[in-house]
Amino acid sequence: MTGRTLGAGLVVVLAAAAVAGCGSQPEFATNDQLPDAGPPPPPATVAEPAPPPPPQPTECDAVQALAMTTMFQGRAATEAPRMQPEGTPVCMVVPEGQTASGQTFMLQPGNCYTVLGQALPTVTEVDVQIELDLAGGGGLPPALAALNLKPMLAVDPDTGPSGAIGAKQSCYAWPWPIPAAVKVVVKARTGAGPVAAQVYSRKK
Repeated sequence: MTGRTLGAGLVVVLAAAAVAGCGSQPEFATNDQLPDAGPPPPPATVAEPAPPPPPQPTECDAVQALAMTTMFQGRAATEAPRMQPEGTPVCMVVPEGQTASGQTFMLQPGNCYTVLGQALPTVTEVDVQIELDLAGGGGLPPALAALNLKPMLAVDPDTGPSGAIGAKQSCYAWPWPIPAAVKVVVKARTGAGPVAAQVYSRKK
């Protein structure tokens, strides 16, 4: 074999090796060839805790009830003279702006009534009122229903932590000839804490 032939053969071998070497390089996918992953997931949201329920009225404890009873006894001598307690006092611990209701009792013709309302120092303004109890005592008698009376019969005119309806010589007299079921409602208008009311009555 001549040198020219040998050189030509070597060129062919080297060229083939170069081609084979290029074919062995790894291939990488371009961005256009990558699969579409879709939009990114939305960010995780943290649920806000539910607001706490509003506070509800609760019964006075023994110390609060005793304090109210003592205060009523001290006031009754001058504000409800010659009267007897009508039932037991209502005493509740209420949030500001909320009310407590006493048991239903009957306003009797020929009787005179005084209602004393009282709050402990955390309540600076207490309201007391007498309301018709439309659901109590079997409902409103037809004779009274025909009069179209307003549910609120009387409200105390006082300001501060004490209130009274029909105090001293101006007791509240039911003007109609038939009894009516009513309830006393006491409200903590300003401040929150224990409020109470006691009804007194006597013959006119």
